[in-house]
Amino acid sequence: MEHNHDHQHHHEVSSENLNRVFFIGIGLNALFTLIEFFFGYLNNSLALLSDASHNLSDVASLIISLIGMKLAQKAATLSYTYGYKKASILASLINAVFLFIVVFGIIREAIERFSSPPEISGNIIMIVAGIGVVINSLSAFLFFKGQKNDINIKGAFLHLMVDALVSIGVVISGLIIRYTQWNLVDPIISILIGVVILITTWGLLKESIRLVIDAVPKSINATQIIEHLNKLGGIVSIHHVHIWALSSQMNAFSAHVQITNDTIEQREIIKGEMKHYLARKNIKHVTLEFEQNKQCDATICH
Repeated sequence: MEHNHDHQHHHEVSSENLNRVFFIGIGLNALFTLIEFFFGYLNNSLALLSDASHNLSDVASLIISLIGMKLAQKAATLSYTYGYKKASILASLINAVFLFIVVFGIIREAIERFSSPPEISGNIIMIVAGIGVVINSLSAFLFFKGQKNDINIKGAFLHLMVDALVSIGVVISGLIIRYTQWNLVDPIISILIGVVILITTWGLLKESIRLVIDAVPKSINATQIIEHLNKLGGIVSIHHVHIWALSSQMNAFSAHVQITNDTIEQREIIKGEMKHYLARKNIKHVTLEFEQNKQCDATICH
């Protein structure tokens, strides 16, 4: 059996920079959450309180994402032969589930308020939510580069982007209340906030579940990869193919490879070509078992 473990040490965003980004994001959002809870409670605004609850979930999600990233960097042991790389995927799943729980709480409270909407100051809502737009937009921008290739970082980025949009919605509700005194807009905006969060989080939840159960990552076309590899010179067929995510940044590939001439030289040539192609598809951990030519009709055998 041939093993090729080519780990990617160069990322678009270094671990040190990501650590700094996480701590800045956690600090900014924790401070704003306290401010928003205070003025939401003082002003009896569900829109502000629901936004503050969502911001609190963001602080928790950033902490969970940071822990997941740190665990994923821990070295492998004899008990954990892949290390703790899956922790970053688990973190994204926890974040998605946490958001769903927060949303259902917001919607339930909003429905209860329809019967007796409280008096609210539109000015306070606009000012506080306006601060939230700035803080959440700045925090999301810090994660923009890292979220392109990491579902864990993407989860944190989506939380912050949604928060910025939510805060804009709260600003609009404050504007409406200020000029119309229509306090019912507060629970209405809260429900809309909840719906937006559910829509944006659904994709993250589905992909996190897929990766936890070792499905092929969404960004990888397994059929295309197998068809290309089967066309490489010297290969008769490829079967027992498995593609899965080791972490939110690292994908793995294993397969049985039938070749025309089972020599060390041909194995090395074919292994190098497969490794080069798979690396371009963001698959860095490759395990191959070479077999002599024999009859096999199936592309993938289990």
